[in-house]
Parts: sequence; C-alpha cells; structure tokens
Amino acid sequence: MQKINKILPLLLAGILSACGGSSDPAPTVDDAEPGFGHDVTQIPSASVAFYVPKFVDTSGTLSVTQVSSRETQQFTVNDLNEMTITLDSGVVYQFEFSPSSEQVFCPRKLGCGRALRDDPNDLNGNEEIDFGEPVSANVSYSLAAKPVAGQNQLYFSSYATLLSDSQLDSTVLSLTNTPVYHLSHSRINQSLQAEYAAQAFTSADIMRQLNIQGRQDDEISPLADAFDLAYKHSDSTLWQSYIDQVNEYFIETLLDEKDSTLFSSVVDQVLLTANEALQLQDMVTLKDSDTVFNNDLLDHFRDSLGVVRLQEEKYSDELDTKLREIESVVSDDVVQESFLALAEAVYNVVDNVSPARNSEPGNYQVDDLDVVYTTDPLFNWQVTGFNRGFEVSMDVTMSEWRKSPILGDRIVGVGVVSVRKGDVSLEADLNDIFLLFDGSIDGDNLQTATGTSHFAGEVTLQTAASMTKADLRLHLDRVRSPGNSVESIIANLRLRGDFETVNQVTPVALYAAEQSPYEFDTALDLAFGLHVDFDLKGGPDFQLQLAADPNNFTNLNSAEISYVVGGRVMQLDVRRSGDNNNIVAQGKDGYWLDIKQKGRNFTGGYYYGDQQIGDVKTVRGVPGVLFPDGSFESLF
Repeated sequence: MQKINKILPLLLAGILSACGGSSDPAPTVDDAEPGFGHDVTQIPSASVAFYVPKFVDTSGTLSVTQVSSRETQQFTVNDLNEMTITLDSGVVYQFEFSPSSEQVFCPRKLGCGRALRDDPNDLNGNEEIDFGEPVSANVSYSLAAKPVAGQNQLYFSSYATLLSDSQLDSTVLSLTNTPVYHLSHSRINQSLQAEYAAQAFTSADIMRQLNIQGRQDDEISPLADAFDLAYKHSDSTLWQSYIDQVNEYFIETLLDEKDSTLFSSVVDQVLLTANEALQLQDMVTLKDSDTVFNNDLLDHFRDSLGVVRLQEEKYSDELDTKLREIESVVSDDVVQESFLALAEAVYNVVDNVSPARNSEPGNYQVDDLDVVYTTDPLFNWQVTGFNRGFEVSMDVTMSEWRKSPILGDRIVGVGVVSVRKGDVSLEADLNDIFLLFDGSIDGDNLQTATGTSHFAGEVTLQTAASMTKADLRLHLDRVRSPGNSVESIIANLRLRGDFETVNQVTPVALYAAEQSPYEFDTALDLAFGLHVDFDLKGGPDFQLQLAADPNNFTNLNSAEISYVVGGRVMQLDVRRSGDNNNIVAQGKDGYWLDIKQKGRNFTGGYYYGDQQIGDVKTVRGVPGVLFPDGSFESLF
C-alpha cells in the first residue's frame, strides 16, 4: 500500500483494488437491456448560460439552431451574461450572438495607441485610445456546443467563432472533456480559467486588427484566413501572431493590480490550456449523442488504467525517471535564470549603446559586458562578458529603429546570443528581437529604461544530463521596482521542442510566466504548465498535461492532470488525505466519475452532467458501478 505515493494518481484505484477482497467472481453488466435501467427515450434538459467578453455591447439577439433539425430560436437579451435558456442535452447546437451595437471597445489596460486628430473615439480628448474607449475593429460571436444534463456555461470568443462553422471539437487540443469554451462539470477556478481565456482570445483578435506595434503599411488579413492557413495548409506564419497576442493579454492582465489578484491563481493552467488549444491539428466534428446512458467513460477509464498498469508492472521506474528528468531541468534555478540573463543582456546593451544616445561606433563597457558597436551598414553589437554571473556571447544586428518620445523608441532585429554558467548553457538563434522602450532613451530619465521586449527563434538548452532543442517565445518586461530601480521580469516563456537524455527523446511544450508580477519580487516566481508526449507500450498516442509547481511535476497524488490515450481525453482530479482518497475522472461530452476510497471501501457516483447514472459501490470486495437495473460493472 505504501507505493501509492510513488506512482501516477491514475494507478491509485488499480493498486487499491488489488489490496484485498473476496475471491468470488464479481457480478458483470447485463447487456441484454439498453440504458442500465434508465428510460432510454428520456432526453434530459440542459440549462445553458453564456459569457461574452465586455469588449462589445452585451445586449442584442441570440440565435440558437439545432444542427440536425435546423430548428432555430431567437432571443432578445438585455445582457447576454445574465441569460439562461433550457435546451435538450446531447444535441449539437449552433449559437450566434449579434450585439445591438457593432461598436468594439479597447480591451487593453495599457490603451490601444495614439488617437487621430479630432478622433471621435478619443472620448476624454487625451489624444490616446484608452481602455474601454471605442476602436475600429470587427468581431463576430458564434460557437457550436453539445450541452449536457444540468448546468452548462458557454464562453463566446473569437477562437470559438473560428471553430463554429465546421463544428470542430477542440477537446483533443486542450485535453478538456468538452470544447475549451464549454464548461459542464466545473469549479470556480475552472470558470476563471475559461473567462480569462475567452477574454484573451477576443482581445488578441481586436489588437491584431489594430496593429499598434506594427508598421503602418502592414496588411492585416482576417483572422479566419490565418486560421485556415494554419489548420488546412500547415502555414502558421499569420496564426503565430495571433498566439503571441493571446499571450500578450495574459501578460498585461497580470500587471494590473485588480486582475492580477483575480487571475494569478489560474495563470499556469490557463497558459497551458489556451496555448495548447491554439496548436492546431486534426479535429473531429461535434455529433449528437446516440444515447445519454452509456458506459463509454467506464470503458475508457479501464482502458487507460490498462496502459498505465502496464507501466506500473514493467516501466514504472522508467516512467518515473522520465518525469523526474523533466522536473529536474524545469525546477533548476540556473536554467530558469539563463533565459532572464540572455534577454536582459540584449536589452541592457541596446539601452546603453544606441543611435538614440548618439553613440559613435567603437568599444564600450556596459556593467560587466564588453561591447563592440558598429553602424555601417547596419547597427551591430558584438558583446562578450558577464551578466547575472553568466558568461555572455552576443552578435546582434538591428535593422529597424524608431525614435519617438511619445510612442517609445522601438528596435527590431536578429542575432545569436548565448549564456553559460557551470553545466548550464543556453544558445539562441533569434530571428525576431523586438525591444520597445517607454519613451525616448534618456540617461537622466529612469522611466525610459523601462519597457517591454520579445524574442523568438530556436534555442538549445544543455545541462549536465539533458539537451533541449526548441522553438522559443520569450517576453521580458523591464519595470521600476518599489526601491526605484529597474528590474527584469520573465512575463511569458514558451518552449516547444524535444527533450533528450540517455533515457528518452520526448516532445515537450513548456509554458511559464511570472505568477504575480504586480507584487514585485526580484526572485523568479514562475508558474509552469507542461505538455509531454510519451510513446508508451499499449498507448503510443499517450499525451499528458499538467500545471504544477516546477518541483512537483512528479508528485501527482494531489493534482489536476489531463491525458489522451486511444484518441480519447481524460481529466483527473486526484486528492489524497491520509488514508482517504478521491478521484474525479471527467470524460468526453460531460460524463464524469466520482470515486471516494477509504480503506477497502469505495463509494461515489457515475454521472452525465448533474444526472446520476449509477452508484460507485464495493460488491464482494470489488469496486464498481451499480446501475438501476442491478447490473454491475467493475471499475478496474
């Protein structure tokens, strides 16, 4: 029994069931009658509530179409976020919301750029478009969903709209038991995550259209075109700019005092879920349910336990080793700081030696960095030395420079940068370096040393025991601390690539952000989300997602994890307290299983939405689900 603490939580029930009980054969399900004693002609009702980000008028018209019958209902609403309607469960519906006004409002707390002269959208006349002021953007709201029995919450967003026309099911992307914008079995944190993601998906659409950080002559294609190129033609060039804008919203929200307090507790999970939902791959179409009384979740639960039991019997040590190898890198303070040291070195050098300071070509010293600066034919910095105790080597070229005391100096370029400390080295071939200062660089003005920057390219991270080659997206903020010094914060870090050791070559996606940047602390306080693909015997398509403290990726006895096996998604919420254990397993289309275990006794229920289908009981020492017709199906 002690080995429960050492294995994946989804092994928990399987291990416990082997601890004792009668040798008598357990009763089995009687398949002679469908529905397990339930009325199979019954269609439970679904209560459906809505959320639309307040970047638009929330009054308007809601159209609801049952896809299979094409029957349509229309509702006039004063506030969609306060509305609830009743529909049939297990049926796919198309929802479209048309606001009373087509006006869209600036979603960005930092504002949406300069206003034109006599711009009617500049309501307070400060020559800037502030948060909540009108902007010139077009946003449409539609989604497709299959409500389940009981309570449902649907979240309109630009991303949901993209999936809507084809009724694409995003569960395989986000590893959620319903599409990423549909909550059926939820808690407060899950509602916060969904609201946060919906705001980010929509804000990113608006900001992409406004293009306030781009060139004036940039041609901005419709978001639907970017989606089609990425999903149907594997061309993610335009789609990546949308992903970057989504993460920009997460960053700026956490920098706001009120929103940081609200959302910081879910930032790791929402980074993981939202970003993985945007990694477009083949999706199936939402379809009506054949019956709402089935044991599909139980079958999947057993199948997935079969795969992981195989690991427990033959590969548990290897699997544990693989997870610990990833954990050891992610939790390494030197590894985390290497990304900060690299980005900060670029920012500091360009801040101190630049055209904005009228720097002449020549040799310079910036703290412990030696700089060779040239201007012909392009601005170039060749740097060696040390930053944050890391040995630094840098060759950076900037092809674009904008000087503006109002909009802020902006630099765009490319370069190769590497940092090293001890056994840790990080080498980056950056095809996109973007530095934006809060004003024109002025040595006498501390505020102009603050700003934001992002870096994109290919990186190789090496430690004594591993090598990671990945695509990098890194966002660094330079902020003024309460002590009136300028400090650096990793606002957003995304790595997607291969993690290699002597034991494994594993596709890994890692998302990280400073958890509470508003509560300034010079120590790194990164929240992490992890997606890994393990090629397991019996489950070659096994994928695992979890959001956790970097020191606890392998401590899954009290955690929320999601995984795919056999092409189907399972979400597990595991809680262990002494000898008491609770597993909530959520499967496709709103089915879920609540298993409570104390000693050898198992209780709980099997549910579709809020409608109970069967009781979890221990019969003759065997845990399983007892249905109303007397049928019994073992959990393991």
